[in-house]
Amino acid sequence: MAQFINSNKEYYWGDWYFKSHVMAENFDYKAHKRELSLYYQQHGFKVSMMFDDYFSRLNGIHSDRYLSMDLYYFYVIPALNRHDFKDAYLDKNIYSELFPAIKQPETIVKNIHGHYYVGGEEVPLGDAVAAVISAGGELIIKPTVETCNGEGVEQIRDFGKDALVALFAHYGINFIIQRKVVQHPDLQRVNPTSLNSMRLYTYRRQDGTFEFLYPFAHMRFGGKGAIKDNVSQGGGTCLIHEDGRVDDRVFRFKSMQVSSLQRETGVSDLVIPEYSRVVETLKRLHQRLPYFDFVGWDVTVLPDGQPLLIEFNLVPSVEGPQMMAGPMFGDFLDEVIERARRVECVRMQSFRKTFDKGMPFYLHMQ
Repeated sequence: MAQFINSNKEYYWGDWYFKSHVMAENFDYKAHKRELSLYYQQHGFKVSMMFDDYFSRLNGIHSDRYLSMDLYYFYVIPALNRHDFKDAYLDKNIYSELFPAIKQPETIVKNIHGHYYVGGEEVPLGDAVAAVISAGGELIIKPTVETCNGEGVEQIRDFGKDALVALFAHYGINFIIQRKVVQHPDLQRVNPTSLNSMRLYTYRRQDGTFEFLYPFAHMRFGGKGAIKDNVSQGGGTCLIHEDGRVDDRVFRFKSMQVSSLQRETGVSDLVIPEYSRVVETLKRLHQRLPYFDFVGWDVTVLPDGQPLLIEFNLVPSVEGPQMMAGPMFGDFLDEVIERARRVECVRMQSFRKTFDKGMPFYLHMQ
């Protein structure tokens, strides 16, 4: 019996994750589940051809190089990014200090570890509430750590003092209040109520060069009436071609149906404004992240053509990109898998302790 680097437990976890988050209910995943990829076998990994069966039905690209979920999350990400540093970098409250060279949403109030900041200065709760009342207009509140898929992102509706105090108490600690972004009109017409963003990927090779993974770039838009561009909650996503043209095909998780952007929104021949400028900006920003070689960027474009950073991701999902454009990493997959082969997985038991403030504390017992 062949010995594989990834364990059976990891292999079955990958299948479970895929079925739970990506796969349509009417897909017969058992048809090719027991067939294994020859490409990954050559590299010592066990990967089912189920992924080719599913993805190729959507994009027409047959390949035995599709990344399985366990291989990506347990081997590729640890090989490329310092996972133990991730949470500190991903605090949205430090974006302005980490990336001062790119436009970001106007910030009204920050709550960092229970402390309020306005204009870079720590202030008491009353001053933070007053700053929000004074700002007025359309404001967005969102958590700044341990978030994904737009969780907790809401528009502030009530600017009364008591209502804001209650809202702050509801969010607790580690959140930010920003002015709602006015995006470029070409992007806004896809869905007027949501901030329609792009998910773009940069990869640092071992020789220090930065690559933009253009085949996997995509635009995301929200569902009707939504403020979030969440693909899993009624929104859709479309590939962006190398020249900035947006593909007409609309993809969604948990669905075998590929729709049309023009039929859904009335928008055709959409081109991302200043797309090359956006790409070059992100490659420069990646230089400020020395511990992370693979980054997923969420950005949009302002009315004047400037790129605006919404957030960045150090464990960006690859399910959507593979669904639209084929095996993730494209021409760089060979070197990525060679890096993944060097990952040593240490099995641990974890005891979790949660405190009133701050991140959960994990005590690891080897």
